[in-house]
Amino acid sequence: MQLVSESVKTKQAHSFLLSEKQALARQLKQVNSSIESVKMRIGQSEEQIKVCLTDAVKFTQEDRHFMICLETAKWELADAEKEFKWLKSAAASSEKDYEQLQRKVDEFQMKLDKEQIWVSVAGTLTEMKCWSNIALLFIAYHSIMCAGISSRDSRGTGCYNGQQSQRKKLEEELDELNSKVAELSSETGETAIQKLQDEIKNCKNILKCGVCFDRPKEVVIVKCYHLFCNPCIQRNLEIRHRKCPGCGTAFGQNDVRFVKI
Repeated sequence: MQLVSESVKTKQAHSFLLSEKQALARQLKQVNSSIESVKMRIGQSEEQIKVCLTDAVKFTQEDRHFMICLETAKWELADAEKEFKWLKSAAASSEKDYEQLQRKVDEFQMKLDKEQIWVSVAGTLTEMKCWSNIALLFIAYHSIMCAGISSRDSRGTGCYNGQQSQRKKLEEELDELNSKVAELSSETGETAIQKLQDEIKNCKNILKCGVCFDRPKEVVIVKCYHLFCNPCIQRNLEIRHRKCPGCGTAFGQNDVRFVKI
């Protein structure tokens, strides 16, 4: 009986130990699974730490590069400020030089304008003197023509006297013109030029035909000694309107003479 009871107790103890063993095995299995899970988490954490370290190293390098770039930019900015100050001073100096050059250019331009005015005045005076000489030649030639024609004309004496008075009148006008030239030669500027141009225009108008006011005088009517261009006189002869356009004196083809002015 004692052995049976001990055997039962032993079986019960064995069963209890087996159950304990199984429970411990289950706990061990759970512990192992937990360890594996922790190992996996540790591995993942290590990977994350590595990534973070890599990023940290990268950011550190970028920060260093950024600091280097910032220092370089500061130096470049300092150099740019120095260059800007130098350019500003150079611009101020160039502006002063430009103002001086502009003043010199203005002075030269004023001198050039004055020289041009004097050249224009001198040219106009020369042209005025040329027209005065032409007027003198015209007066002399006209007188010679009048004297030559009047010698063959029955009314030559009276015409010659009239021509002498006309010659004196033209000489007085020429003297007046020369005095105006002398007066204009003492003047300067646009007023003198305008006066000279007006006088030249008047002198040219004297030598132009009084009918068409375009072509120069080239023929003379010996009965009245008025001068016109040949086309105007020939037109009068063709339409049989044989009267002087200036005074209305009748004339014929034989009363027309060519003159050179």
